[in-house]
Amino acid sequence: MPAGIREMLLKGKYSEALAGFDEFIAKNPNDAKAYYSRGSIYSATGEFEKAIGDYTKAITLDPRFAEAYINRGSALSEQKKFDAALADYNKAIAIAPKMAEAYNNRGYLLSMRNKHDEAIKDFDKAISLNPKYSRAYVNKALSLSVLEDRKAAIAVLTELITQVPDAYEGYMNRAVQYVASGDKKKALADYNKGIALNPSDAQAYLSRSKLRDEAGDHAGAVEDCDMAAGLEPQNAEVYYLRARAEYDLPDYAAVIDDCSRAIQLKPSHSEAYILRGNAYDLKGDYILALKDYGKAIELYPKETAGYEQRAVAKARQKDIVGALSDLTRLLELDPKNVKALMMRGDLYLYENKKEFACEDFRRAEELGNGAAISKRLFNCK
Repeated sequence: MPAGIREMLLKGKYSEALAGFDEFIAKNPNDAKAYYSRGSIYSATGEFEKAIGDYTKAITLDPRFAEAYINRGSALSEQKKFDAALADYNKAIAIAPKMAEAYNNRGYLLSMRNKHDEAIKDFDKAISLNPKYSRAYVNKALSLSVLEDRKAAIAVLTELITQVPDAYEGYMNRAVQYVASGDKKKALADYNKGIALNPSDAQAYLSRSKLRDEAGDHAGAVEDCDMAAGLEPQNAEVYYLRARAEYDLPDYAAVIDDCSRAIQLKPSHSEAYILRGNAYDLKGDYILALKDYGKAIELYPKETAGYEQRAVAKARQKDIVGALSDLTRLLELDPKNVKALMMRGDLYLYENKKEFACEDFRRAEELGNGAAISKRLFNCK
């Protein structure tokens, strides 16, 4: 690769690099590596059809160019042409049976087709060829996770960290597995280590923020969202997650500001409308609260959260008819929602409609709610 083009790539100047390759290939039309390199730029910019064309030209010029088969396989996979991609990975392995990347990529393709047992064999082969190949460990762990063997997935990621102590992706993926396994303390430790290794990943801060908020460290959760906001200021989820932590502090004015920012960036963010509605309700601004709940329901009329929160707000304002209407709609969508059954039962009691109340308590009891038993025994014959 010409030095000038290499410098452009290092600086992320893909358009200039492509122009440089165009000029170079015009002068060197039989240089397989030039086509391969230009194809890699097309892949990086999402122009997969052009990438496939260049990889194909490279293979025509050099039929044993294993890396070109691998990259063409990846581009074909992006186009969901899985059979063709698999054929390319197989060809790469036939040409270069000790190339770990070929086994990893084939394994990943197999995992995408839910052939996880076969995929794991390929990941194992890739790891045996290159014991420090981080991506193969991570992919194997993901397949094991899909197979619901989280213990094995954690063991694989631990082995990666043993082999590559600064493997950021090892800590981050192991944290995810620990969260799914219920060991949030170990997950938090892994997020801490991952962030120390790579402090410029906004998603890592957001993941740690969720754990901190759940653990009651709401101020710490806000701090993590602050860091994420500095890294990804246009990410609506940053402001929504910060608002959740602020809600627990509580700081309802900050919740309203951050939810408004999230909605500005993502107008379809129904959860932000609901959370802002809750903050308005608790600040006594009932009209704005109802407006936000209504917007959430308008966006996703088959989701239950908006109906539930609007019912709570209406009940607080003694709009019992309105609350009952929302709870009834919620239960049409989710007939086994025990919380809604109990709430509607209580409102029926308030309206002195014991027959309806008792029916709701009975249904809640059948669904395993202990409080429903006492309510039914006390209020119903």
